Amino acid sequence: MVLLCELEGAKDYPLVIHPVGSDWERKVRAHFTRANGTLNINSYYEEMVGFPYSSSNSESSSDSDGSGNDSDCVIISPSEFSSKNPNNRSLIVADSVATISTSMETSSRFTYDEFVSTFRKVIRVSGEGGEDRVIVDLVAEGEFVTTVNEREPHYFYMYTHVLQTLNLRLPFNSFECQILRVVNVAPCQLHPNSWAFLKAFQIACEDLDVVPTVGIFFCFFHVKNVSPHSLVSISSQPNKGRFSLYASNFKNYRDTFVRFRCGAGYPELMFDASITPLFPFYWSSAPRLIKGT
Repeated sequence: MVLLCELEGAKDYPLVIHPVGSDWERKVRAHFTRANGTLNINSYYEEMVGFPYSSSNSESSSDSDGSGNDSDCVIISPSEFSSKNPNNRSLIVADSVATISTSMETSSRFTYDEFVSTFRKVIRVSGEGGEDRVIVDLVAEGEFVTTVNEREPHYFYMYTHVLQTLNLRLPFNSFECQILRVVNVAPCQLHPNSWAFLKAFQIACEDLDVVPTVGIFFCFFHVKNVSPHSLVSISSQPNKGRFSLYASNFKNYRDTFVRFRCGAGYPELMFDASITPLFPFYWSSAPRLIKGT
């Protein structure tokens, strides 16, 4: 049962943002312009934006590395979930720690319509219905993941690198929304490696025919600490680790965030039936320290 493909082969994103019209962009465009004057779009955008310009709609391609190597396989014994009331678990929550991040002031590379439209062509983001149900907006110059929008329409930030690598789909499912609410963080505030734990846990539960819940999850994981200058990370409880660590951490992802918001007639991307937010949309100044269940 392969839970997560190793991230070692994932292409790192460029370290520097090169706007359209810059010397670097012109050199890249010239390099990938064919003799007949046409532009090699695939290679150009792979160099500029950081992801290959090819179809990613096939979910099966991201579910396995195809190598037959089971070194990244994880087995969870069904006995670990033998409680008669697996959902009746009380969270141990430490005092909230007020934080204001100063190290997250990284500009996004998605400040041009051209880059956003290319991302939409390449990466599938909607898990149900058409892709037009999820609107992706570009990010303004000087706008960061810590920016809070107090006006409508509301939106939330998410790293495109995380969506692409982990094959996440929008809207977030009930379990993912519960985790964000309990920890009190926006989607972009949860460290990408922690999103990988959530993904692996859900796949394991599905294989064991167990409904993933916050109570079960925090039997094995906790929010170890909250730093005022970093994303919120989820790690394994001492001596209760269920998953083998993957070989490579996420790198160079902090400039890959874009805005996501509801398309026409699709409020369930962000709100429940009573128009209550499903999770914090914007950077939280008081994430919760979850010590376990």
